[in-house]
Amino acid sequence: MGLASLALSVWSGRLAVRAGRWQDTGTREVADRLAVEVLAAERAAWRQLLGGSDRAIDVPFVHHPAPAHDAAGAAPYGRLEEVADYYRRLRPGRLVITGAPGAGKTVLALRIMLLLVEQRSAGDPVPVRLSPASWDPGMPLEEFVAHHLVETYRLTRAAADALVKDRRVLPVLDGLDEMDADPEPGYGSRAARALEALNAYHQGVRKAQLIVTCRSGPYSALEALRVWAHDAARVEITPLDAVTVRRFLADRVNDPARWRNVLDRLAADPTGPLATGLATPWRLTLAAGVHEQRHPGGAFARHPDTLLAPAVDTPDAVRDHLLDLFVPAATAACPPPSGADWTPDQIRAWLSVLARYLDGDGATGRSLAGRALPGTDIVLHELWPLAGRRGRAVSAVVPVVVWLAGCAVPLSLAPLDTRSRLVGLVVATALAVLLSCASWRALWPEPGRMYLRRRNASAERRNLGPGIASGVLTGLAFGTAFGLGFGPVIGLASGLTLGAAVGLVVSLGTSGAVGAVRPRDILRNDLLAGAAVTVAAGLAFGLVVTLVVGRPSGFAFGSAFGFAFAFGTGMPGGLVGLRYAGFLTGTRKGSGRWLPWRLGRFLDWCEEAGLVRIAGVGYQFRHRELQDHLTGHRAAASHPSRDDAPA
Repeated sequence: MGLASLALSVWSGRLAVRAGRWQDTGTREVADRLAVEVLAAERAAWRQLLGGSDRAIDVPFVHHPAPAHDAAGAAPYGRLEEVADYYRRLRPGRLVITGAPGAGKTVLALRIMLLLVEQRSAGDPVPVRLSPASWDPGMPLEEFVAHHLVETYRLTRAAADALVKDRRVLPVLDGLDEMDADPEPGYGSRAARALEALNAYHQGVRKAQLIVTCRSGPYSALEALRVWAHDAARVEITPLDAVTVRRFLADRVNDPARWRNVLDRLAADPTGPLATGLATPWRLTLAAGVHEQRHPGGAFARHPDTLLAPAVDTPDAVRDHLLDLFVPAATAACPPPSGADWTPDQIRAWLSVLARYLDGDGATGRSLAGRALPGTDIVLHELWPLAGRRGRAVSAVVPVVVWLAGCAVPLSLAPLDTRSRLVGLVVATALAVLLSCASWRALWPEPGRMYLRRRNASAERRNLGPGIASGVLTGLAFGTAFGLGFGPVIGLASGLTLGAAVGLVVSLGTSGAVGAVRPRDILRNDLLAGAAVTVAAGLAFGLVVTLVVGRPSGFAFGSAFGFAFAFGTGMPGGLVGLRYAGFLTGTRKGSGRWLPWRLGRFLDWCEEAGLVRIAGVGYQFRHRELQDHLTGHRAAASHPSRDDAPA
């Protein structure tokens, strides 16, 4: 058996070496593979932002010179079609894209990213898009970028650190304005501290390359406080004029005759409510998408003349009209998955709950373990405050019930008298009370110490072989110990079997599914890990007790006690399943926080329907205007303010 375990260990080591080659290769090879992943992900994001079309609006932009420390090579004007060349001429390659809400800042940044990756030469940095809302500026930018590479693109931490240190990554920080709830962030705001961190981001003796997007108002407010991105060219996307709007609609729609009245209104009143309300690429794309939708029989679902209704008489009314149609249109275009009878009203209600929760994070600065929660990212394992007292109570009571039930079985099977059983029950109850108090204090209100364990694919493959090998070696150790007391053959065989089984189950369970990249897979893998560890612990304890007691009832005794102990202490101590169960219990219909049972499945469908998008380990609403609309806010103007208007 020892020789067999040695051979298995050698084979496992060989697998570990083969799986670790990704990490051992040079940064150039890792960057090339990362470029392929980025291109695939951002192409999908690009198509989603364009509403499933391949026609982007050629938005114009103008250069706003910084008060000082401006970039060299910035032309006074530019357009979307030539933005990649515009960026390449900058020295250093630092660009800040500003504009009004919905002006097309993300589209402009994505255009640069896609062209840079498609035309990338060996050694060029790979542009990677990040959400600044999830960044604590107290963390160095290098660490934030490396963490994103590990979480989103499944690189090992060593490979990610090597890429960042070698400046093989071009950070694209999309949404600097989303770091603060205040539309005019102050000197001590997160956005201001982020800009200071960006100014300290160097490549040798000069500033390192980066791209930032931000709404014009917040960035102008920071500039007034003498805080801006140094050595970066700031460009401002200008609003679309009526001629551009008419040209886009005539080119995009399938039947321009249906749009004749709308096109005539735009020509007759180029500064009116309709033209002003459609003056951003986001709303223009939305208008074309919802009014070009067809029923299965081929008939159009809506007529564009609804944009000319008497009630749609202001730019804000145009915005609200389009956003009201967005959820029903997305539901009709992408039906919910089989077995999910979700209506548009239910979908809107669920999305409104999530939007209000994010709005609360941004307005109150809610934090977990000292880290501010982003006001734009829906991260499944950071939704616990939404559950309320009901979820908190469930999280505290369930471990107690499982613990007492698990202890009742061993006490009934143990060869004890009535007095001993009562003493055991009292001790178990006392431990249950302590467990409940620990759960109450540890899980709420800041469960940040117990984040999900996320392993990347290569680490999972490397850990599988060594996990089995370590299980076998542990079995040999158990076997030797048991063999000294219970005989060489029985002890060694039982210990080897136990060690190998536990090593296999634990290595598979804690690794999760190989190659999981979607946000809900992170949660699902941790649940599987918790279940595997719990079952393995219960069976292992039962087998040990069987060997010690020497009768079959010992297995039931040990298994029940081991399962209760693992579930009762493991879940509150670090696994996420119990907290997620409490969260779902606290978000039922009638609670004011109604969400579907299978929230991950729902959000995945929303991503397919274009209502949300995947951003790292979480989800974001398709556009900030949609999030604000679902919360009931109407603060964002449909036309640029004085701060948003180009000089």
